[in-house]
Amino acid sequence: MSGMKSAYELAMERFGGEEKPLTGEQKAAIAEVDSRMKAKIAETEIMADQQLATEMDPAKASLAQQARVEQIAKIKAEAEAEKEQIRQ
Repeated sequence: MSGMKSAYELAMERFGGEEKPLTGEQKAAIAEVDSRMKAKIAETEIMADQQLATEMDPAKASLAQQARVEQIAKIKAEAEAEKEQIRQ
């Protein structure tokens, strides 16, 4: 069995693209992007948790939670775009 495929590999299969093997430099760059992304997400979660802990108004807490989710999604999207640039 070849093991599980990454989302990138599945997308390439689905859209008929050819997968080029990544160089060691590309793999290292992608790992760095992942590392930065995880750090930014952790920072965002800590700041949001601090804000939520002090917020007494449920409506404002809901807005803060929504902003947290949106910020994390933005961080992930930016990281994926950066990784796609590295792959090319």
